[in-house]
Amino acid sequence: MATQIAVSAAVATLNFCYPGESLSARASISALLIIATVVWAAFLWALGIELTLEHAIPYSLTLTAVTSAWWVFDKLLWKFWPGRLIVRRVDISGTWYVELQSTYKDPETGELVEPIVGYAAVRQTLTTLSIRLMTERSESYLLANSFDIHDDGTTNIYGVYQSDPIIHLRSGDSEIHYGSFKYKVVDRPVSGLEGNYWTDRNTNGSIRFSGRKRKYYDSLRLAQEAFG
Repeated sequence: MATQIAVSAAVATLNFCYPGESLSARASISALLIIATVVWAAFLWALGIELTLEHAIPYSLTLTAVTSAWWVFDKLLWKFWPGRLIVRRVDISGTWYVELQSTYKDPETGELVEPIVGYAAVRQTLTTLSIRLMTERSESYLLANSFDIHDDGTTNIYGVYQSDPIIHLRSGDSEIHYGSFKYKVVDRPVSGLEGNYWTDRNTNGSIRFSGRKRKYYDSLRLAQEAFG
C-alpha cells in the first residue's frame, strides 16, 4: 500500500511539473522516479521495516520537493550563477535579427538573390530548444537539435527544421520543405550565431543571428516593430 502511494506520488509529481514534455522525456523521468521508489521500498523491506503510510508521506514530500527543484533549475536557474558553474550549455533564448544569404541564383539574371531578412524567436530550457524563424515569405520551426560543446568551449548547434511558406506562394513559387543547419555560437556572453543551412530543394546558404532582444516575439509584425 505504501509503495503504491509513493509510486502514485511520483507519477503525479511528474505530470504536474512536466505537463508539456515529450513522451520520451516524460517516460525517462517517470522510469527513474519509479525505480527510485521501488529501490527505497526494497531497502526498507530488507531491513525488516514494515511499509506504512508513515513511510510514504515523507518520501512523497521529498520526491515532490526534489522534482520541483529540478523543474525550476531546468526552466530558469541554469541560466544564472551559480547554475552556470555546473552547466556548459549556452543560453541563446530571446528574439534575434537574422540575415540569410542563399546560394540560389535568379534564373533570369544568373545573379545571387538578395539576402533575406527575418527574425528568430528562441525558447530554451536546459533540456529543450525551440527556434521559430520568421520572414516575409515563410516561417520555419525546429524539429530536432543537438548541442556539440568542444573542450575549448566552442559550441555548435545542429538542427533539422520544417519551413512553411505563406499560403500564396505554395503550389507555385515555393512548397513546404525541410532542411538542416549548423550554427556556431559567437562570444561569451553570446553575441550571435553564424552558420550554414541546407534544404531538400538542393539549395543552401549562410545565416547570421545578431542583435538579440530578451523578449519573445512570436509574430513577424511584432518582431519588426520591436527591432524598428
